[in-house]
Amino acid sequence: MAITFLSVAFILLLLTACGAWLAARRGAQRSGLPEGRIIYSDTGAPVGRIAPVTLNERGEPQEKPLLSHRHALVGRPDYLVRTDEGVVPVEAKSTACPANGVPYESHLMQLASYCLLVEETTGVGVPFGVIRYRDRQLRVDYTQELRETLLALLAEMREARKAKDVHRSHDRTARCAACSYREICDESLAD
Repeated sequence: MAITFLSVAFILLLLTACGAWLAARRGAQRSGLPEGRIIYSDTGAPVGRIAPVTLNERGEPQEKPLLSHRHALVGRPDYLVRTDEGVVPVEAKSTACPANGVPYESHLMQLASYCLLVEETTGVGVPFGVIRYRDRQLRVDYTQELRETLLALLAEMREARKAKDVHRSHDRTARCAACSYREICDESLAD
């Protein structure tokens, strides 16, 4: 039985497609994103499924930020991925994961904020979020306790905005050195 040129071409095309699919799957696994479909991206490739795409000040397309009027909260997660479990926010960090494997409190609250924003803008519960550090990723369950901690922090921040003076909340020189308010802060620890 003679194999025709079209048969060989079809088989090669099929093998190429399978190879590309496997490579894409491996790439997705290495990316640290949960398995699913990206429905929002703030990393230069806007998707436009959750929020409309707009142009930034440089004329580049980007997703509009997520907004909750109820909680006076706005944010732009790096990714939202629709998984079998629900919509999952992913926040990518350039720093290494803390040695103890526990996310920094500020990173945890940022991710919790994105979970809350997804709840508010989609009306769908969020099962977990992911913080992608340079060297590993951490899955963070979005529990009622985490949600309540975030809501308490937001209330504390609203109250602090009413205060005449808000004092420095840490004793870390490096944090002060990187602060954009260092030059006008009379409590700065940096020289």
